[in-house]
Formats: sequence, structure tokens, C-alpha cells
Amino acid sequence: MASTELGARLKKFRQTQQLTQTALADQLHVSRQTVSSWETGRNQPDIATITQLATLYAVPVDALLQGTAAVPVTRPVTRPSSSLLLVLFGVLLVERVTQFSTFPGLYWMDFLILLLIVLMINLGIARRHPNVWTNRVHWIGLTAFAALSLVSGSINAFNMGFGLMTTCQFSGLVVIIVLVRKYWQSRSVKVRQQ
Repeated sequence: MASTELGARLKKFRQTQQLTQTALADQLHVSRQTVSSWETGRNQPDIATITQLATLYAVPVDALLQGTAAVPVTRPVTRPSSSLLLVLFGVLLVERVTQFSTFPGLYWMDFLILLLIVLMINLGIARRHPNVWTNRVHWIGLTAFAALSLVSGSINAFNMGFGLMTTCQFSGLVVIIVLVRKYWQSRSVKVRQQ
């Protein structure tokens, strides 16, 4: 097997997964230059790394080594999605406009809406420049949103009224369910990689 052919296959699979060399290097705990040297054929990854790559790309090791026809599947399920943020944004915006409440309660809803906007901006940045930090900011921001909405709705912070209180509780509960689901999915992916 010529190393340039292996390098071309590694590059093809990485690009199919829409990963940058930096993002792949972060996941494998190597430098970007190492990934580049594999793809240009200057060096070759060891068998343990090839196994990690095959698991990451969800293809058999043979597909990487011999170039057998294998269609890589999409990225692991832990990739952040904008649909949850858009739905929550819509629900909170409608509730903010249609519900009567105290000014502090309305300002609190404004804060939660602003937090969702910041998370959507971060998600846009994460899609253009995927790295570990934008991913972490997204999940930490969602966790903070869930905690703040659930707690504020449960204690009826700012005397916000029944409608806003229920919306806060519901939003927090939905995000907690999504976070727990993503956690278990990412955990099962890690177990399969080992």
C-alpha cells in the first residue's frame, strides 16, 4: 500500500465528515501537523490510530487501508443542532409577547431569549470553525439555560405569572432531557470506540 494512497483516503474520509485537520487532531490528541503529514504521505498513522480513525468515521479498517468501497456515515450524534434552539427561541418569544407579567419577569424572559441568541451565534461559529471550545461553550450554555429556566420557573422568580412560570419550567425540562440524551449517546459512542 502506497502511503500517498492511504493519505488520500484519510483526507477523503476526514472531508466527508466535514472535519478540519485541527478538529480531527483535537479528537485524536495529536497535532494538526501530524494529521497533515498523514494526508500528504510523509508519515503513516500507527495501527491504533487507524483503528481510532475507522471508529470515528464509522467504517471498517479495511476501508481506510485498502480503499474498499465503504460509504462513511454521518458524524456522531453529539454534534450540536440548531433545531432545539430555534424551537425554544420561538416559544419564549411568543410567551414574552403574549403574556402579562411584572417588569422583572419580562426582563428575565428577555435575558433567557438573549442567552438563546448567544447560543445560536456560537453554534454558527462552531459550524464554520469546529473545535473543542465552541462545542463546550454550546453545551455549557445549554446547561446554564436549563438550570436558570427550571429554577426560575420553579420558584416563580420575579412574580412572573403562571404563563411565564410554566414556560420557563417546560423549557428547562426539555433542555435537560436533550442534554441527558446527548450525554448517553456520546457515552455509548466512546464505549464503542474502546
